[in-house]
Amino acid sequence: MWSKLLARYRKIWGVGLGAGLLGALVLAFRYTSRPGYKPRLPDAISPAIFATRILYARRGQLVYHESGQGDPLLFLHGIYVGASSYEWSKVYPHFAATHQVLALDLIGFGESERTDANLSAADQIQLLSEFLRAKCGGEPATIVASGQSGGFATALAIQHPELVRRLILLMPTGAMEPHSGQMRRSHVLLAKMPVVKRTFYLRHLSSRVQVRYWLRSFGFADPEKASDETVEVLSNSARQPGAERAIFQWVSRRFDLEFEKRLAEVTQPVTLVWGNKAKYPPIEQAYRLRLMPRQSNLIVLENTGSLAPLESPEKVSRALASALDPTIRIYEVG
Repeated sequence: MWSKLLARYRKIWGVGLGAGLLGALVLAFRYTSRPGYKPRLPDAISPAIFATRILYARRGQLVYHESGQGDPLLFLHGIYVGASSYEWSKVYPHFAATHQVLALDLIGFGESERTDANLSAADQIQLLSEFLRAKCGGEPATIVASGQSGGFATALAIQHPELVRRLILLMPTGAMEPHSGQMRRSHVLLAKMPVVKRTFYLRHLSSRVQVRYWLRSFGFADPEKASDETVEVLSNSARQPGAERAIFQWVSRRFDLEFEKRLAEVTQPVTLVWGNKAKYPPIEQAYRLRLMPRQSNLIVLENTGSLAPLESPEKVSRALASALDPTIRIYEVG
């Protein structure tokens, strides 16, 4: 008798558990398949004096901010959750009096189109060449790029030397690394699970709590400088419909390239800018990379972390002004 009751109980419990799991999967599917809510991007995403424009490229619409006249100066943001041209918004207005300043949202980020297509590093580089040909009237541009966009800019300088005058690279990398703090190895595994990855992204990675934690723990050397405005802009940008696509492509290493090999092949002058308190990439890497290009120098920012243009915009602006000064001698590797 007891054995029959126990068997019946196990059967009921098993059916209940199966139904519960099925229900959870159905809810996850319904949640991830319904149209996404589109948070409003704050006005602070770009300075008022800059015009916001669209370039219709072959891979999708590219949104950029433009002002000024003179030699073209292109700013490229890094790749992380919530990334956009806002990263440079406290810096690039200082150069509109002397340059044609262009601040671009990479495809899949910020206000640019978040295409369904699988993009690669080669696609991002091709889009950058298309953008420069359309906007710079045949004049080579100085490119200011941070993080993994520094890798894109370096490859672009080699493939299309006629488009690039010089490179100013802020803590550049060529690959997504879990050491950056925003993506841990467990996150990378979760991002490979089709059913749960979008829910994981919306409920965790793009949340204000997680964005603030990353800024305070990894992005800034001084956590008190992680302002409410920065948290709002990054989290709202991260929660635009389809914003997770480019992040998952980044996590799956579709944007990786052999950065150091390419850096050694660059013929244009290269200036490296590094925060001495950056947790990733560390300052030790800067001294090693400085020896690779044919013409290079290094500017170290004191008491500054990885997201330097938002943490210490005055220091970064002075560093860029120094790098752009033609009278400054470039360090040459013997």
